[in-house]
Amino acid sequence: MEIQEVISGSERDASSVRDFFNGWTLYRRIVDNDYLYHRSVGEVFSRWLDRMDGPFSFLDLGCGDAEFSSGILSGRPLRSYTGIDLSPVALELAHQNIASLGVPCNLIVGDFLLSLSALPEKYDLIYIGLSLHHLSRQEKEFFFGELRRKVSPGGSLLIFDPVLTPGEARASYLGRWSDHAQWSWKALTVEEVAGAVQHVTTSDFPEELSTLNRMALAAGFHSAEVLFMDRTDFYALMAFQAA
Repeated sequence: MEIQEVISGSERDASSVRDFFNGWTLYRRIVDNDYLYHRSVGEVFSRWLDRMDGPFSFLDLGCGDAEFSSGILSGRPLRSYTGIDLSPVALELAHQNIASLGVPCNLIVGDFLLSLSALPEKYDLIYIGLSLHHLSRQEKEFFFGELRRKVSPGGSLLIFDPVLTPGEARASYLGRWSDHAQWSWKALTVEEVAGAVQHVTTSDFPEELSTLNRMALAAGFHSAEVLFMDRTDFYALMAFQAA
């Protein structure tokens, strides 16, 4: 199937996702208050990276301002860093955050679903942070195949993303997520929480872990090693090794 066919049948509105993240201040406040569990994920991801023996290339899809990735990659035997994001605002900040990595770096403005196939190389490690769920199911199925073609032999795909509990419908997930944000995100104003809820309920399409595993296996990955699951059963960090 061609990428144009996949996108034409999609529910996703990439422009609305881009517009939300171009208003980077709100997302930054959400992250800084650890409402999406970046601190715990960063600790777990760092321990996982300790397994890396030699220099490795890193592709960061939906990299945002790259603060998270640059933090866990700092001081490691990194060979190169490439980041792709829809938001020019976020990538302006990313330039500053990756400057200290001391390796060849490349930042690309664009939709990673469309941009991935044009990249000229394979990568030892591909990371997608809180971005895969913006794709429709059909797009995700297609994308796993594209990802497998871009992972080096023996390489890995790590995904940090919201996941449905077994048997959970999207509407149920969105309802409990919205309730949780409105009840517990006390550092944000009512208007800010409402903006986040608006984004999630219109742009998020999470999957069950079993569905992601099915897609991964079909594309040529092993089933996920679940490295982290938050206490509210919203988010998981998953490692898929190339088969």
